[in-house]
Amino acid sequence: MADSSMDIMASVDVHEIDNAWQQAVKEIGQRWDFKGKIAQLEWNKGEKKVTVTATDKMVQEAMLDIFKTKLAKRGINVKALELKTEEPASGGALRQIYTIIDGIPADKAKEITKMIKAAKFKVQASIQGDVIRVSGKSRDELQAVQQAVREMDLPLPISFGNYK
Repeated sequence: MADSSMDIMASVDVHEIDNAWQQAVKEIGQRWDFKGKIAQLEWNKGEKKVTVTATDKMVQEAMLDIFKTKLAKRGINVKALELKTEEPASGGALRQIYTIIDGIPADKAKEITKMIKAAKFKVQASIQGDVIRVSGKSRDELQAVQQAVREMDLPLPISFGNYK
């Protein structure tokens, strides 16, 4: 039996996203260059969706940059934002809808476990829902797995936890 284990997760703190959103909305409301333009940042906590509606692409990118900065300051990986749709909105505005990634999708989990097995680490990796449990004799092996997963540069907010 393995002596050490860890979990590879892709989870976010919804409360911290809520706080970052509130700060971003406040800053967007105070920006003089947004006056008279459509500049809305909406957060649906239940559906974990962020909607960015703006007059033009420049305003949209500036708003998104503000929000991502607030997320980063609160310790949320900006890879948690995944663009779902881009569509025109009323009044000639543009709308982008982002979802918050919470959990590792099955296809990405398979990709991670396949990489771990192909790299011949002396560990066992198993998918348990939206978490990957990695067990091994040595903590050094677990740290090597962590490094390899980070180097994959997946579009997920990967974190590691539950060390035992």
